[in-house]
Order: sequence, then structure tokens, then C-alpha cells
Amino acid sequence: MENAFWLKRLGVLALLFGLMAYIFIGYDTVPFHGDEADHLHKSHDFVVAIVHKRPAALQVMLPVQIDSTEHIRLLTGTTHAYLTGYALWSMGVEDSAWPRAWNYAQDVQWNIEYGRWPSERILQRGRLPHVLLTMLSIPLAFGIVWRCQMPYPCLTASIAAFLVGTHSAWLLNGRRVLQEAALVTLSLIVVLIGMSLAERFSWLKLCLLSLFSALCFAAKPTGIIAVGAVFIALAWIVIEQPKRWRLLAQLLCAGIAFVVLYICITPPIWANPPARMFLAAQMRAEVLRGQTAASPDAYANWIERFVGLIEQPFIAPLQYYESPAFDGVLDEQIRIYEASRWHGWAIPNSIAYFLTFCGMVGLIALAYRHREPRLRIVFVWLIITPLAFLLSIPLAWQRYYLLWSVGMCLLASLGLVNILRWLNGFRYFWF
Repeated sequence: MENAFWLKRLGVLALLFGLMAYIFIGYDTVPFHGDEADHLHKSHDFVVAIVHKRPAALQVMLPVQIDSTEHIRLLTGTTHAYLTGYALWSMGVEDSAWPRAWNYAQDVQWNIEYGRWPSERILQRGRLPHVLLTMLSIPLAFGIVWRCQMPYPCLTASIAAFLVGTHSAWLLNGRRVLQEAALVTLSLIVVLIGMSLAERFSWLKLCLLSLFSALCFAAKPTGIIAVGAVFIALAWIVIEQPKRWRLLAQLLCAGIAFVVLYICITPPIWANPPARMFLAAQMRAEVLRGQTAASPDAYANWIERFVGLIEQPFIAPLQYYESPAFDGVLDEQIRIYEASRWHGWAIPNSIAYFLTFCGMVGLIALAYRHREPRLRIVFVWLIITPLAFLLSIPLAWQRYYLLWSVGMCLLASLGLVNILRWLNGFRYFWF
């Protein structure tokens, strides 16, 4: 039995490190996305704030012109920008040679001619921190599912890690210089900290929750979904405890600390935090309306939105770009990427539908045991996430659903093992 114990752990470590290596190896073949130029351009904020020690210079003042640097600062997060900026600065990129933002008012050829398409050297260096964050999602996914302590926890967590580590949309966009790697990985960290707090409160855990919640929200505004879900679930757990008022006071302090930390690491809103955040929300809504009006992928009604929520995690085909301006431009890059065998698992339709069904079963299994504190954190997160996306995403852009797609990987693992358990008394002592 002792040999089996160590073999199991060695097998799990081999799986996790193998998946992380798989993510890293394939990052230099990923096709380019126009938004990467914007995020590379914004990463210069790291140099201004940290190297030149002038964070106040990043404050956004009115009026804000569309597609200006200030506009990009308000619409995008800061966590990934600082990580990307450090990666470029540490390789010696000078201020004068810093990448320029993409001009979506012009075609791809114009952007290439005027130096808006970043060089391969800068692009791959800028992608490095995002790849590392994507790699980190593997042990985090394993840890969340393992801590759920469903039947056969090690087997279930291993399946979750495999599904996350081979999910083609997650691999594609997590390896790019986009906000998604920081958003999803930091969301998983916030959920994992929340699960630990659900067992026992401590000031150290609360401080970590505040810190990573601020980093998560600063990664992309969508980060508020995981942050809000964890705080709501913890409040729900606390009000059922004998010492509810003391615990609620501690949770409130953590919430206040989260807001203060978020403001501290987001210089663009320093001039007037509430007003700038409201302005950013307005501008984000305007951009989304413009994208919806111009895109053939826009949903026509709420039924299509709901179907999109079901299809995007496993069923929908891989989407390399959203703008029609890139039609035919990336064909060669896509061919090389798909030929490299590092693009993840091209799931057959039959398996994709089955995994989607497993995800629904997993959600039901969580709902059945939602009174257990750790499971309540995950349950609330994976209920609020699809509801928020249903209400806020008006078009079928796969990249916008990545947080839900990764969540569905966790649910599918829970559902699959529960199905196996229900079928004829499934037994596998090793796990």
C-alpha cells in the first residue's frame, strides 16, 4: 500500500508538470491577435510607474479620446500590463522602441506598414508572463477540485487538470498577451483562498484574499465575478456561525482592504476613483455596443445567449480572431500552430456534448452538497459566473467566455466521476 501511495503521488506530479510543460512548449507558435499590440503598448505603464517612479503620470484626465492611450488604460487591466512591462523592460526594450497600439480604424496592411504589428522578439517576450500564469492554472484547478473532496478526489482533480491543460481555447488565449491569463488564474487563486477561509478564518488568509482579489479585479473588470462570488459565499457561511458578528467584521475589513489595494495599484483612476470607474464602465459598454453592431457573431435574442453559454466551453469551434479584418491574414500562422500539435485537444462533437452534460451533472452534484463550506464557495462562483456572462456578453466571442470554460472543465470532472460512480458501483481504490 505504501508503494501505491507514492506511485499515485508521482503519477499526479508527472501529470501536472507534463501539462505545464505542454503549455510552455507551444507558446511560440500561437497565432497573433490584434489586441496583443494594445496590451504590449499599455505595458509601458510599468516603466512609467516603477522604473521612472512617476505613477501619478498615469492618471487619466478628461476628456478621453477614443483609442487614445488614456482610453486603453481605462478599458484594460493593470496586473497583466505590469507583468508584461517588466518582461519587455528586463530584455532591454527602450522607451522609444516600445510597441505601438493597434489601429482598428485601419486595415491590417496599414498597421503592418506603420509598425503596429510587434516584432517576433518582442511578442514572444511579452507573452512569457502570460504563459507562466496559464501554466499555474493547472495545479490551481487540481487543488480546487481536490479540496472539494468529492468521491475519488485525486482521480477527479487529475481529470480537471487534464481538461484545463488541454482546453484549446484556454491554451490559445492564455498564451497570448491578453488579459485572460491573469483574469482566469487569479480568479482560481481567489476561489482557492476562499475555500481555505471557509474552513477556518485567519488574518493571514484574509490578507491574502484582499491582495489577490485586488490583483484579480485589476487584471480585468470581469475579475469582480470571482471576487464577488467568494465574498458572497463567505458571508453566507459566516452568518450561520455562532460568532457571526466578529467574523462578519473581519470579512468587512478584508473587503475594505481589497478596495484600497485595488485603487493603489490602479493609477489611471487616482484622479477620482468612483468617477473614473464609472467612466470606464460607460466606455466599455460603448465599445461592446460597437462590437455587437459590427460583428456577425452578435446574438439576436436571449435564447441565442443561453445556447452560447452552453456551447462555448466545449462544443464551439476554436476561434482564432474576432475581427473580419484578419480573414485570410493568419492562415499560415494557424496552419503552423495546428501542425505543431501544441494547440490542445480538438474534441470530437460526441465527446464535447458528453463533457457538457458532465458539466451539468457536476453543477447538480455541487448544488446537492452546497451546505458544505468549501463546496459552497465553488458552487456560488460557478452559479454567478454563467449568470453574469448571460447578462453581459451579447456576442459569440469565445475569448470572453474563458472563465466559464475553465469553470466547466472543473464541473465536467466532478460530473464524470459521479456518473462513473453511479454506473454499476464504480470502484478504483488507487484514487
